[in-house]
Order: sequence, then C-alpha cells, then structure tokens
Amino acid sequence: MKNVFVKVFLLAALIAGGSNAVNAQWRQSIFLDGLLPVGEFNNKVNGSTLLQPPLRNTEMGKAATAGFGLGYRISYRFDVGVGEVAPFAQADFFWNLSGSEWSDRYIQAKAKAPNYYNIPVMLGVSYLYDELWNDITPFAEFAVGGDLLIIGREKSEKFKYTYAYKPTVSLSWMMGVGAYFGRHVSAGLYYYGLGKHIINYTNGTYDKFNSAEQAWVDAGSIPTRTVGELAIRIGFHF
Repeated sequence: MKNVFVKVFLLAALIAGGSNAVNAQWRQSIFLDGLLPVGEFNNKVNGSTLLQPPLRNTEMGKAATAGFGLGYRISYRFDVGVGEVAPFAQADFFWNLSGSEWSDRYIQAKAKAPNYYNIPVMLGVSYLYDELWNDITPFAEFAVGGDLLIIGREKSEKFKYTYAYKPTVSLSWMMGVGAYFGRHVSAGLYYYGLGKHIINYTNGTYDKFNSAEQAWVDAGSIPTRTVGELAIRIGFHF
C-alpha cells in the first residue's frame, strides 16, 4: 500500500510540473496543534485493582491528557481547473501527559508520570476549492504513513522503581477538513489514527524489586493499545 501511495504522489507531482507549470508552486507549512486523545488512548486506568503507581504495561497507553503538537509540511500545489490539488509530505510531533486521573497517586508515591510522544510521518494529498469566496478556501485532505510512539519512564523515589518502555512503530493515517483564510493561514479539524502499538518493557528496567514484585511485573501480558488523536490545527503557509 505504501509503494502504491508513493507512486501516486510522484505521478501527481510530475503531472503538475508538466501540464500546470505556470500555476504550480512548492509551499512549506508549519502547524500548531491542540490534541484530544480518543479510543483506548483515552480509556480510564483500572484504579480498582491498582492502588498506587506504577501503571505497568497492562495499563500504560491509557488515560492520556489533552496535549500539544507541532508539524512541518512540504507540498506541491497546482491548479486542476476547479480548485487546486496539493500532494504533500509531513512530519508531526505530538505530546500528551499520562495519568490525568492518576496524578494524585503519582504525587503521593513521589513518582514521575511518563509522557507519551507520537511522531507520525505521512504522505498525503489535499484538495482546495477556491471557487466560493476570494479570501476563504475550503479544503479536505488525507494521508497515510507510520507513527513512532515513545513512552517516557516511570520512576518513584519512594518505592524505588523504574519502568522503561520500548519505542514502537505502527501504520497510521489522518484525514482533515478546514479552510484557508487568505493564502498564508489555515484552520482545520483532523482525526489521526496512529495505529495499534505494542506496550512492552525494555530489558533491565526494574530497580530494587524483591522477588514477589518481580514476579508480579513479569506475569503481565504484552498488551496492545490503539492510539488516536483529534486535532485542531492552525497552519502557517509560505
């Protein structure tokens, strides 16, 4: 699927360069994102069975808070007669804190709650319909690619533990709609499906656990977590 999409992206750029060279143009964009986690990424932690941190991998990847993001895009926009088409490549950096409902327990345990970092890299295409108003241009876009999920360490001074988690990669996609206001500013609503990620420990992550605690840790299965984000994006285009 990725190879097909890359070929379509390159073919669109070649067609644009040949048949619409006068109106075609390369553009760069920077985005600011407000994020809301959805799906399992927003599930509640099972507080009835866990009396204190750490969350462990059985609960990690849940209870993400609202977050922030930054994005960069390069696109090649060309006229198709009724509007414009813009194949693009983009990379984003999303940040969410874990434990919105868990923060008091981390504080009591003198513990550090891990952050969630998502880095999606995608190829996509945008369609802009510029026939309605002079200064407002609606758009819709779609992209596919991969997402890298990095989970920060859990640490506690009081209980003397450290948990570290393996980075994981998954197929991802996004779709969005919005509008340009003039040529240099846009606003849109997006959904990012960041894939199903395996939540697993790295080696040698446990400090000063006794044998019972170690068995409790090792008994956990290796779960997966479906990660999604709703994003309000403000774009600046050059």
